[in-house]
Amino acid sequence: MTVDSLLKLLEGKVKTKSNKTTDLKGKASHIANRASEVMVKVSGNAKGPAHVKAHLDYISRNGKLELENERGEILRGKDDVKAVHKEWTQDQGKTRANTRDTTNVVLSMPKGTEAKAVKESARAFAKKQFGENYQYVFAFHEDVDHPHVHISIKTLGFDGRRLHVKKGDPQIWREGFAKELRARGVEAEATSRATRGVVKKGIHQAIIHIRKRGLTPEVDKAKIKEIAEEFKDKRDGKPEKVKLWEEKIQARQREVRKGWLSAAQELNQSSEPSDKKLAADIVNFVNTMPPMATERHEMAKAVSQKLASQQPGKKQNSTGRDNDQEER
Repeated sequence: MTVDSLLKLLEGKVKTKSNKTTDLKGKASHIANRASEVMVKVSGNAKGPAHVKAHLDYISRNGKLELENERGEILRGKDDVKAVHKEWTQDQGKTRANTRDTTNVVLSMPKGTEAKAVKESARAFAKKQFGENYQYVFAFHEDVDHPHVHISIKTLGFDGRRLHVKKGDPQIWREGFAKELRARGVEAEATSRATRGVVKKGIHQAIIHIRKRGLTPEVDKAKIKEIAEEFKDKRDGKPEKVKLWEEKIQARQREVRKGWLSAAQELNQSSEPSDKKLAADIVNFVNTMPPMATERHEMAKAVSQKLASQQPGKKQNSTGRDNDQEER
């Protein structure tokens, strides 16, 4: 059976020797059956001794949680945290102002994932990805609703070169972390949002915190203002402005859905029961994909509904029903 549809969906244009039919089917099955998606996020950088110390204190809960370094040594208590800080910042006189002293990464899995597997997978991932040239410490957090690991990496390597996170690195790291999890019996994938049919992007943590405080982030204010202007233009009969980026996103998602269904059609023609089951799983997966709507679309719908309810000429009588009132 040809696997061109799956290959295009899951591997893109790059074809390697490891792209075996069984590997592609296995990955497609994991995605269609919604295997846990790993999260790898560069949470920020620490600049200067004070910032480095603050982050080490944060991830170690002020010395209450263990830290583990690239040599596998367990560090406990405030004194060990201070020792790491001193070692990492003793060459401050040789650095320029505003230099990134550490790069901070978070590896996370959904609630219910086995804690031991997450910690062991993070240890193996960090060792392979950073251990050869960089010092780092990591802390495992399970006192929240999902297990996650904080890794703080000293950006100045043993060879004198600094760690620079390139655009595609987080996805490569996701794939590496997912591989370690699967090796420990956890069904995990590192699939892009687009391949899963997800249009809505993740919301920045800072924006979430601002909203939780009951405040409106500046980015939200700008979106609401733009949406209100669009609503007014529409009410006044002006032509709708074309949003090329939104059309591009939706066109991409239509192609993704089409690709999945093409793969399902190919699989369904197979005589293998497992292929037919995978075809059915894929069809169900496509049918339950989230709507092709960005956060801006959702916000526009809410704002438009609110503005529509405030239009002049609509008043409610004592029964709660709308009465049309003509203004004179």
